[in-house]
Amino acid sequence: MRLILICHARENQAQRRGRGIQHVPLSPDIPWIEVGSPDLLQLNIALDEFEKLDAARLQVVDLRYFLGCTVEETSELLGKSNATIHRDLRFARAWL
Repeated sequence: MRLILICHARENQAQRRGRGIQHVPLSPDIPWIEVGSPDLLQLNIALDEFEKLDAARLQVVDLRYFLGCTVEETSELLGKSNATIHRDLRFARAWL
């Protein structure tokens, strides 16, 4: 999902169409990032650096924020406890 968003952001920056379109989030729990935003590309660079540091924690971030999994779903998918998922997310937020 992250790769799809990044490719779309790169294409959107290359195009002049689609500016000013109002995007509506799928869920109010997930913060909305403008798809064509340079911030999204900077986030991708930061996440690539974070992957070099700790790929397992990046997987937690991807599941939680890019796929929209809950903490419980993420812990079930990765076979970790909820506390570990919370700890990994706190570490990732602090690092980012």
